[in-house]
Amino acid sequence: MSAVRLESDSAELEEIFEWAQRTAAESVVDDGAVGPLDVSEANSGPPRQAPYRASYRAGYAHRSGYYLRDFVHQAVGAQLLGWRRHNTGMLNALLATATAEHGGWPVWALNFDGETPLAIDYRSPVEFVREVPAIFEMVELVHVLYRWTGDAQLLEHRGFWRNTLGAFVAAHDTHRPNGVAEGSGLGIFQGAASYNEHPTARFREAGDAFGAQYAATLHAAALERACGDPDAATQFEQTGRTLAEYFRSSWSRNGTDDAVVNGWTVDGEAVTQWGRETTWFMPLKGLFDGDPRSAPLLAEIDRLCSDPIGAPANIEALTYVPDLYLRHGDADTAWRWMREIYSRRNDAHEVPQQRLNGSYPEVSFTLVSQIVAGMLGVQPNAAGRTVTTRTILPAGVTRLEVFDIPFGEGTIDAGTANGALWLRNGTGHPLQWQIVAGSQPGFQDPHLDVSGTGTFAVTLAPGERRSLPMP
Repeated sequence: MSAVRLESDSAELEEIFEWAQRTAAESVVDDGAVGPLDVSEANSGPPRQAPYRASYRAGYAHRSGYYLRDFVHQAVGAQLLGWRRHNTGMLNALLATATAEHGGWPVWALNFDGETPLAIDYRSPVEFVREVPAIFEMVELVHVLYRWTGDAQLLEHRGFWRNTLGAFVAAHDTHRPNGVAEGSGLGIFQGAASYNEHPTARFREAGDAFGAQYAATLHAAALERACGDPDAATQFEQTGRTLAEYFRSSWSRNGTDDAVVNGWTVDGEAVTQWGRETTWFMPLKGLFDGDPRSAPLLAEIDRLCSDPIGAPANIEALTYVPDLYLRHGDADTAWRWMREIYSRRNDAHEVPQQRLNGSYPEVSFTLVSQIVAGMLGVQPNAAGRTVTTRTILPAGVTRLEVFDIPFGEGTIDAGTANGALWLRNGTGHPLQWQIVAGSQPGFQDPHLDVSGTGTFAVTLAPGERRSLPMP
């Protein structure tokens, strides 16, 4: 287990963090351990055995592998808990499957050997589970991990992000040519448009896929700048602006009212009814930044996620909800949802083989990231030797301090106490620290570069600790 440690004047916050840290550690898979392959409810065995590679469980407990969608959402928590090597191995293994044979898609799930597609989700190179948002979230994750680690080897995935945002989008933009990647409308084994596997309509284009594609485009721009190609970065940035403008002026509207469209069907009809992921991923990925419909939409998402009829049945879907409100500077709503998710940890999961909600790994990993990257607001730029903090605390919490946060090749400590923010530089080089006012609604994606936006900026020598007043 990582040595990362939290202290707070909220005993409840300390309890949740300690539980999440301890529970996440139970999902870690050791390098070289021998275990079964293709274990699932569909395989009566006996299973083949193979050496496992360092990884962690990201998906159901009764299956012998990790899932692309879950991995993407758990990776920041894993980084914070010290499992950088596991992240690197899992990312490389999944991206290695994004071949021409697979049409550029990564496979949906790999066994813990890091090589073999999990059989329950893979029938052949042309028939395997795939959902459009996931490939774009993998582009985003390359950049997110680069921001945390500064590992230049991550930039070697340039072919993947360029192909995904180039040839892949073009190949999946044929029925409604508009620059937005489409799904087949035929189901998950043929390429579903959405993460919502129980949709209200047959989606050709879905809001979660559009949001993920938009975010991936901006992250690709940042990756190109890191590669030293400002021209390519500028092109991606322009594409991002074009997508955002198209979304706000046309794609998300149907007529003159303010009803929010979250998808378009295979028959060309607009979908406006609540779609869970198709709805909340749009503001989560920044498509509603600056849109006057944003505040009513955020309130509606909060209400519908609390409605027994509209709420997701699976606890893992709800783990995105705190991320949404943290992104928009609403710590109180985010904290309420974090507490709600934690309170359900001992309830039975909707899938009986999973046993309890709290055993689903996304729950523990995301609580870690929501506290450190969300509430404390650590925004990394390890390669640029810069860290920005945007601290937003819920009512009743005035002290939050986290120690030994993995950052680049070293660590940092950060916190807020007694009305001041502080940071300790535990790296071996000078580190610039920026502070951003914490309550800005619609604040830009915290994993993109926020250099120059800080209210304060100071440089810390190796080993130095500095305190500054809350902005």
